[in-house]
Amino acid sequence: MKVSRDFQLPGRSPIHATNGMAATSHPLATLTAVAILGYGGNAVDAGIAAAAVLAVVEPQSTGLGGDAFALYAPSGAGRVIALNGSGRAPRALDAGWLRERGFSSVPPDSPHAVTIPGVVDAWDRLRQDHGTMEMEELLLPAIAYAEEGFPVHARVALDWAANAAKLARDENARDALLTSAGRAPEAGR
Repeated sequence: MKVSRDFQLPGRSPIHATNGMAATSHPLATLTAVAILGYGGNAVDAGIAAAAVLAVVEPQSTGLGGDAFALYAPSGAGRVIALNGSGRAPRALDAGWLRERGFSSVPPDSPHAVTIPGVVDAWDRLRQDHGTMEMEELLLPAIAYAEEGFPVHARVALDWAANAAKLARDENARDALLTSAGRAPEAGR
């Protein structure tokens, strides 16, 4: 029998399923997507619910204040639908105004680097056009994790710790995102 990969090396094995599958960067988001499929939702519903959970449990990678891009192939349609949910620069922002204030480029941690978030509108457009469930249902898992808490994943803990000094410089970020000792939460906590 030929094995498709060497299990002693890093990598992933092929996965097979009969009633739906999901893959995300966080186990809780993946479980949410699979659960939504189990409740009768479709791939769009599962994707929105998983993305909302990621905004809570892996905020350094994704969030409500960001953008969304989607490729969706409706079953039997023979076509792929693309959605660009990227944000726009604020209407009143002017490059000349920035240059007058000494900016030759926009620092990534500056408020001037922020676009008007497009993710929520993108989710709602996808849901209205291709989903089967109501937004309130799709957001319930994310709301539950936000209100009740969740164990911090090892990857998230690593990123969090790497940015603890930056978070500590801002009073609101420090109070909301660091422990009372001023450190990032540990994995599993």
